[in-house]
Amino acid sequence: MPRSSAYGEAMRIAFVGKGGSGKTTLSALFAQYMSKKYPVLAVDGDLNMHLGGLLGFEDELPKEKHISHPEAAKAIKTHLKGKNGRIKDLAQFRKTTPPTAESNLIFLDDPADPILMQFSAVNTTLRLMVVGSYDSEEIGASCYHNNLAILENILSHLIDARGVAVADMVAGVDAFANTLHAQFDLLVLAVEPTKRGLEVFEQYKKLAEEAGVYDSLYVVGNKVRLEADEEFIKKYIPQEKLLGFLKESEYLRRKDQEGGALNVDMLEEENRKLLQTIESKLFSMQPDYQARLEKLFDLHRRYVAQGFIKERFGDLTNHIDPTFNLAIIYEKHASKNN
Repeated sequence: MPRSSAYGEAMRIAFVGKGGSGKTTLSALFAQYMSKKYPVLAVDGDLNMHLGGLLGFEDELPKEKHISHPEAAKAIKTHLKGKNGRIKDLAQFRKTTPPTAESNLIFLDDPADPILMQFSAVNTTLRLMVVGSYDSEEIGASCYHNNLAILENILSHLIDARGVAVADMVAGVDAFANTLHAQFDLLVLAVEPTKRGLEVFEQYKKLAEEAGVYDSLYVVGNKVRLEADEEFIKKYIPQEKLLGFLKESEYLRRKDQEGGALNVDMLEEENRKLLQTIESKLFSMQPDYQARLEKLFDLHRRYVAQGFIKERFGDLTNHIDPTFNLAIIYEKHASKNN
């Protein structure tokens, strides 16, 4: 069962992995499963935007509501900046810029939050936010992790008390090129029972250890058909890091052919139990909000120390407010809503 917290339930999970590993299906199933209990913000952070359809959002979010759309990103940064005088102009609001006491924050459990209202679609307790793909003029001239910068800003300023944020991340390891790896309580890597699948785990393990987030990284074996597939994965994944298996599903295969929204209630019982296991692991993680903020401070210092940033924007280390306490914000928000 979910733990009790002084701040209410407040957790973040990202599903990661190589393209085709099944992370979008896992993201959709888990987001839908959790939305039966909590307000959920589901974020489609993949270049291939399929999460909305799997969650039953029949109409695609219009392009201008994609958070990486230039006008949307500008509006979001303007709101988040608030009265934060440390940011002299909007161009200085970088992907690593942390919140301060003067910033506007985003409250996941508030249906009237202006950013959520303007840049997400809602279906009862489930919200969908889409990062978005390239604009035509960006093709060949930009990397997708540039699109993810505004997601970093949103997560840095997100108070996820009394709710759960579920992100379907971009395929590959782009999360380690920015602050995203440090923004979640749990990183779930979808691994297939193949040699390449296990190589992906080794790559993530190495990067997670170097980034100091290996304690947050866990694995789900996906597309498992036979007991031999399970044994193959168990041979290479440490037991304490393996949450379980999403086994071959007649229901999921049929939905792949038919298209349309998934229904977690139609999933086989053993696969629904995997979602329960992921939930239990997520709510066992005991987030330290201030430690997360201080990690973001460190990443900001590292990012703004680069020569091209200093040359263009000057010294941005003063964006950090060392007196700002994120844990107090969570506590106050929980007290206000009790």
